[in-house]
Amino acid sequence: MKYSVKLIIKFLFRGIAWGCTFFVFFCLFTFYWQGKDFLLAILEYYPRHAVGSMIVGIGYGTTAIVYVLERPSLLIKAGIHFFVGTGFFYCVAFHLDWIPPRLSRYVFLEFLVSCATFAVIWFVFYLFSCKEARTINDRLQELTKS
Repeated sequence: MKYSVKLIIKFLFRGIAWGCTFFVFFCLFTFYWQGKDFLLAILEYYPRHAVGSMIVGIGYGTTAIVYVLERPSLLIKAGIHFFVGTGFFYCVAFHLDWIPPRLSRYVFLEFLVSCATFAVIWFVFYLFSCKEARTINDRLQELTKS
Protein backbone atom coordinates (compact mmCIF):
# COMPACT_ATOMS: atom_id res chain seq x y z
CA MET A 1 0.00 0.00 0.00
CA LYS A 2 1.29 3.40 -0.91
CA TYR A 3 1.45 5.93 1.87
CA SER A 4 -0.06 9.28 1.13
CA VAL A 5 1.19 12.47 2.69
CA LYS A 6 -2.29 12.99 4.16
CA LEU A 7 -2.17 9.60 5.92
CA ILE A 8 1.31 10.22 7.33
CA ILE A 9 0.29 13.67 8.61
CA LYS A 10 -2.81 12.11 10.19
CA PHE A 11 -0.67 9.61 12.12
CA LEU A 12 1.83 12.34 13.00
CA PHE A 13 -0.80 14.60 14.56
CA ARG A 14 -2.48 11.70 16.33
CA GLY A 15 0.89 10.91 17.88
CA ILE A 16 1.35 14.50 19.01
CA ALA A 17 -2.15 14.49 20.51
CA TRP A 18 -1.47 11.23 22.38
CA GLY A 19 1.89 12.54 23.61
CA CYS A 20 0.26 15.69 24.97
CA THR A 21 -2.58 13.71 26.53
CA PHE A 22 -0.22 11.35 28.33
CA PHE A 23 1.88 14.29 29.51
CA VAL A 24 -1.17 15.94 31.06
CA PHE A 25 -2.35 12.71 32.71
CA PHE A 26 1.17 12.01 33.99
CA CYS A 27 1.37 15.50 35.52
CA LEU A 28 -2.05 15.11 37.15
CA PHE A 29 -1.21 11.66 38.48
CA THR A 30 2.14 12.69 39.92
CA PHE A 31 0.66 15.86 41.39
CA TYR A 32 -1.84 13.83 43.39
CA TRP A 33 0.67 11.08 44.17
CA GLN A 34 3.79 13.11 45.01
CA GLY A 35 2.51 16.63 45.59
CA LYS A 36 3.18 19.99 44.07
CA ASP A 37 6.98 19.88 44.49
CA PHE A 38 7.28 17.27 41.73
CA LEU A 39 5.00 19.30 39.48
CA LEU A 40 7.03 22.45 40.14
CA ALA A 41 10.16 20.60 38.97
CA ILE A 42 8.35 19.72 35.74
CA LEU A 43 7.11 23.28 35.29
CA GLU A 44 10.64 24.65 35.63
CA TYR A 45 11.47 23.08 32.26
CA TYR A 46 7.92 22.76 30.95
CA PRO A 47 8.65 23.51 27.26
CA ARG A 48 11.36 20.81 27.12
CA HIS A 49 9.10 18.23 28.76
CA ALA A 50 6.11 19.14 26.61
CA VAL A 51 8.13 18.90 23.38
CA GLY A 52 9.70 15.67 24.61
CA SER A 53 6.24 14.21 25.17
CA MET A 54 5.23 15.26 21.67
CA ILE A 55 8.33 13.59 20.21
CA VAL A 56 7.55 10.37 22.07
CA GLY A 57 3.98 10.62 20.78
CA ILE A 58 5.30 11.06 17.25
CA GLY A 59 7.52 8.00 17.72
CA TYR A 60 4.62 5.82 18.77
CA GLY A 61 1.99 7.52 16.60
CA THR A 62 3.75 7.50 13.25
CA THR A 63 4.97 3.92 13.58
CA ALA A 64 1.36 2.83 14.07
CA ILE A 65 1.12 3.25 10.30
CA VAL A 66 2.53 -0.30 10.01
CA TYR A 67 -0.97 -1.59 10.82
CA VAL A 68 -2.12 -0.29 7.43
CA LEU A 69 0.23 -2.75 5.71
CA GLU A 70 -1.14 -6.11 4.62
CA ARG A 71 2.04 -8.18 4.67
CA PRO A 72 3.63 -8.69 8.08
CA SER A 73 1.75 -10.56 10.74
CA LEU A 74 0.01 -8.66 13.51
CA LEU A 75 2.69 -9.77 15.97
CA ILE A 76 5.49 -8.37 13.78
CA LYS A 77 3.56 -5.12 13.29
CA ALA A 78 3.08 -4.79 17.05
CA GLY A 79 6.79 -5.53 17.58
CA ILE A 80 7.84 -2.85 15.11
CA HIS A 81 5.43 -0.38 16.69
CA PHE A 82 6.63 -1.18 20.22
CA PHE A 83 10.38 -1.19 19.59
CA VAL A 84 10.48 1.95 17.43
CA GLY A 85 8.16 3.85 19.78
CA THR A 86 10.04 2.66 22.85
CA GLY A 87 13.31 3.62 21.18
CA PHE A 88 11.98 7.15 20.76
CA PHE A 89 10.86 7.14 24.40
CA TYR A 90 14.26 6.08 25.77
CA CYS A 91 16.18 8.56 23.62
CA VAL A 92 13.98 11.39 24.88
CA ALA A 93 13.82 10.05 28.45
CA PHE A 94 17.60 9.89 28.83
CA HIS A 95 18.09 13.25 27.12
CA LEU A 96 15.57 14.99 29.40
CA ASP A 97 16.59 13.03 32.53
CA TRP A 98 13.18 11.39 32.89
CA ILE A 99 15.09 8.23 33.74
CA PRO A 100 18.32 8.37 35.75
CA PRO A 101 20.92 6.74 33.44
CA ARG A 102 23.02 5.21 36.22
CA LEU A 103 20.29 3.27 37.99
CA SER A 104 20.08 0.05 35.97
CA ARG A 105 17.35 -1.36 38.21
CA TYR A 106 15.24 1.72 37.56
CA VAL A 107 15.82 1.46 33.80
CA PHE A 108 14.72 -2.18 33.88
CA LEU A 109 11.64 -1.28 35.91
CA GLU A 110 10.82 1.51 33.46
CA PHE A 111 11.14 -0.95 30.58
CA LEU A 112 8.64 -3.28 32.29
CA VAL A 113 6.27 -0.35 32.81
CA SER A 114 6.69 0.57 29.12
CA CYS A 115 5.86 -3.00 28.09
CA ALA A 116 2.79 -3.13 30.32
CA THR A 117 1.55 0.31 29.23
CA PHE A 118 2.02 -0.51 25.56
CA ALA A 119 0.27 -3.88 25.97
CA VAL A 120 -2.75 -2.37 27.72
CA ILE A 121 -3.15 0.47 25.21
CA TRP A 122 -2.60 -1.88 22.26
CA PHE A 123 -5.15 -4.36 23.61
CA VAL A 124 -7.77 -1.63 24.13
CA PHE A 125 -7.31 -0.45 20.53
CA TYR A 126 -7.43 -4.07 19.34
CA LEU A 127 -10.74 -4.66 21.13
CA PHE A 128 -12.13 -1.41 19.72
CA SER A 129 -11.11 -2.42 16.19
CA CYS A 130 -12.67 -5.87 16.58
CA LYS A 131 -15.93 -4.31 17.79
CA GLU A 132 -15.93 -1.87 14.90
CA ALA A 133 -15.27 -4.66 12.39
CA ARG A 134 -18.12 -6.70 13.88
CA THR A 135 -20.47 -3.71 13.58
CA ILE A 136 -19.50 -3.15 9.95
CA ASN A 137 -19.93 -6.86 9.13
CA ASP A 138 -23.35 -6.94 10.80
CA ARG A 139 -24.42 -3.89 8.82
CA LEU A 140 -23.19 -5.45 5.56
CA GLN A 141 -25.17 -8.62 6.30
CA GLU A 142 -28.30 -6.53 6.92
CA LEU A 143 -27.80 -4.75 3.60
CA THR A 144 -27.33 -8.00 1.67
CA LYS A 145 -30.53 -9.46 3.19
CA SER A 146 -32.64 -6.55 2.06
